[in-house]
Amino acid sequence: MVFTPNYHKLKYPLLLTPVVALILALSGCQQLPPPQAPDTRAADETAIRAAEADMTKAFAAFDPAKTASFYTDDVVGMSVDAPVIQGKENMQKYFETMMKDKPEVSWTPVKVEVARSGDLAYSWGKGKVSMKDKRGKVAETTHKYLSVWKKQADGGWKIVVDTMIPDPPEAKK
Repeated sequence: MVFTPNYHKLKYPLLLTPVVALILALSGCQQLPPPQAPDTRAADETAIRAAEADMTKAFAAFDPAKTASFYTDDVVGMSVDAPVIQGKENMQKYFETMMKDKPEVSWTPVKVEVARSGDLAYSWGKGKVSMKDKRGKVAETTHKYLSVWKKQADGGWKIVVDTMIPDPPEAKK
């Protein structure tokens, strides 16, 4: 092979050109992270607290359908002395049975935490149930609860998992 004098001068730039082109092409393939959605956690927390207050009112009015409307169709409910409740329809039936005795039920969220992603949240709090026993004596129990909330397509929030755990009875003195 015969080399011309100019080939030796151009040899390195000619070899370097495809490498530079490849580097530039690959750097153009980097994907930028998607823009973050606005942080709506404070507004979501307010919405969940309002939903809990509205749910308390629905329960106090002994309206099982309205109370169950705060749950997703595939809700899972867990309570002591009851099997796992699956589905909004079964949750409504649970409330119908529970509300027959006209209990006084109240609960107050202590904390509401919304995920940065804005699609899930949880609330936990404390509450009371006052109910007459078979002899007509009012029995009051306190409980703690944990609810997992899921943001719906319309932007509202509904409970997807709900638990209620009674506190132990007070020790007799």
